[in-house]
Amino acid sequence: MHSQRHTPASHDVPGSDDATHAMIDLGRWLFYDPRLSANEHIACASCHRQELGFSDGHATPVGVTGMPLPRNAPGLFNSAELPALTWADPARTRLAQQVAHALFATQPPEMGAAGNERAILERLRADPAYPPRFAAAFPADADPVAWPRVIEALAAFAGSLSARDTPYDRAVYQGDDDAMTPEARRGMALFFSPGLACGRCHVDIVPPDRATPPRWSDLAYLATGAGRSADRGLAQITGDPSDAYRFRVPPLRNVAVTAPYMHDGSLPTLDAVVRFYESGGRAGAGAEPERLAARHPLVAGFVLSDDERRDLIAFLHALTDERALRAPEFADPFAAPE
Repeated sequence: MHSQRHTPASHDVPGSDDATHAMIDLGRWLFYDPRLSANEHIACASCHRQELGFSDGHATPVGVTGMPLPRNAPGLFNSAELPALTWADPARTRLAQQVAHALFATQPPEMGAAGNERAILERLRADPAYPPRFAAAFPADADPVAWPRVIEALAAFAGSLSARDTPYDRAVYQGDDDAMTPEARRGMALFFSPGLACGRCHVDIVPPDRATPPRWSDLAYLATGAGRSADRGLAQITGDPSDAYRFRVPPLRNVAVTAPYMHDGSLPTLDAVVRFYESGGRAGAGAEPERLAARHPLVAGFVLSDDERRDLIAFLHALTDERALRAPEFADPFAAPE
């Protein structure tokens, strides 16, 4: 089986020259810097932690004012490849758009930069380390310490977050027969079996050099019936009743470290997620007639033994890139000497 490099699809990820490396490095510093928030209390990394696949471990995150945000913080690895970046907003297709939203959203505020633009930039200019970093990243700019460049650098760092060295990738793309445990291999067979049909929705983002690629997420907006909140998903954007409770199908690499799950974080563990689908989208979810009626026909339920359920979860664990969760190039630069 051939191995294939997975190249980002988004043009938020720049090329490979010195300025690009400097831009990614600048974005890493900004990502971990609470001075980018209105009250200097949170950073981007507060809701996106490397060891959790750049998710945050909470049902929903909390913004700069302490107000809970409405949807679960998704992991960021491989996000440069995604044609849709949020749970239910098809208009947000670029990392720079998503970064700008996180910075300037007001209902509710996330980073709270709106109305504090000048003060935040002055904090960055006052740090003697930042102007040289901005200058290295944007050498053609007379004054690069500006919001468009902050956004561009953050998007470049987010776009650099790649995690594809998983046991699954080593087994399937690199031919390493020992990379996956027997349990995970049995779970993989279940995952792609017609009875479970998990692979019908969770398909890999860049098709590998295979005749029938498992592509982890086709990023369709699908109603599974999941959730307990009043959030009506895609319908809140489109106004179309047929879009009620439809949310983006998430990609699955590193899924074992990004609990809790679903758009509202209502399912706490992978076991709970599997049981939710076993139940046909009922277990652990709200019971409103509209929510139940919206469920996709594929969410019809199935039967697993305890051993089969364990095997399926073992397969999902085999989608974890352990190196990326500790990689120094993605880590907090404030935590160690430069």
